[in-house]
Amino acid sequence: MTNIKELAGLLVMGLFFSLFTWIMIDSYLGEYDLASIRSAEATVIDKTASKGLFTPPTYFVGVELDDGEEIKYRNRVSKSQIENIEIGDTINGYLTGATTFLTLRDILIDGLYYLIAIFVLAFIAFCSIVAFIFSIPALERLEEKESSKRFEKWKRMRKKKRKKKKRKKKVDWRQSAWRNAGIVIAIFLFIAKNFVVNLIRTVQPFGKTKTEATVVDRFEYTTYRKYEDSIRELTISYKNHAGRTIEMAKDVTRHTYPQYGIGDKLPISYRNADSYDVFVRGNSIWDYLLLFTYTELLVYLGLIAVSAFVIWAFLDEHKDKKMFRRKFKRKGDKK
Repeated sequence: MTNIKELAGLLVMGLFFSLFTWIMIDSYLGEYDLASIRSAEATVIDKTASKGLFTPPTYFVGVELDDGEEIKYRNRVSKSQIENIEIGDTINGYLTGATTFLTLRDILIDGLYYLIAIFVLAFIAFCSIVAFIFSIPALERLEEKESSKRFEKWKRMRKKKRKKKKRKKKVDWRQSAWRNAGIVIAIFLFIAKNFVVNLIRTVQPFGKTKTEATVVDRFEYTTYRKYEDSIRELTISYKNHAGRTIEMAKDVTRHTYPQYGIGDKLPISYRNADSYDVFVRGNSIWDYLLLFTYTELLVYLGLIAVSAFVIWAFLDEHKDKKMFRRKFKRKGDKK
């Protein structure tokens, strides 16, 4: 009876995650109709960027298709593309359907969460179905029989190898644990990389130009979800040191947002190396305190804190090992 329940549980789990995998794939293909995708070119009619509170800017272009139809949404581009492309130039991308133009970054970055979810759900579904198949009594007995044969064969081969060479030392479990921890920390630091880069650039006192930007639009999205941050965004326009007009969206805190209306001047500074990398000047203590109410900041700080602790623990353990070896060596020398 227990075996039947286990089989039913594995089957239900496999079907459940298979269904969710299919739903995610269908949703992804509905968003990005890859079946009809084809290479295309579009004309750039607008250049802009968007910058959050904690990360560097994201770059976008507005495009127009060959038939003169303007795409309503903007497409993602890289920093090198935004710097080198001019209005009127053509940009390579992909067309799905009649009027859906996508760049490679649109497909990869905007669809990244879809792809991760599809991979995880498909992997769980695959493991559940495989476990179900090999839990069927007849197949389970067959697998045990085959495993027994493979084990006996492995034992014979191992005996032969022992005669030729000494057995290798087993890897210390601590070493394996530190290796796995290192992989996790590398992922954490990769996620927090943009936050750290933006933080360094924010406090960096040189390589910036101070100016005033005109607020041309305002946008506010208030959410009451526990783990979602509200958005308060000012669209600003200003001229950089080269005399070029830059228009972009900049996230601000809920303390700064009500202070500026359309047509007001917002004091900013931007990096000379990137005119879209904007920082709001004249922030009050309340602006800095309110930053700690954002879930995004707490996530980044948590990743960095965990990474720092693990790195410290690793260095501390290896330091203790070195000190122990030195003491042991000194005792041996005295003898």
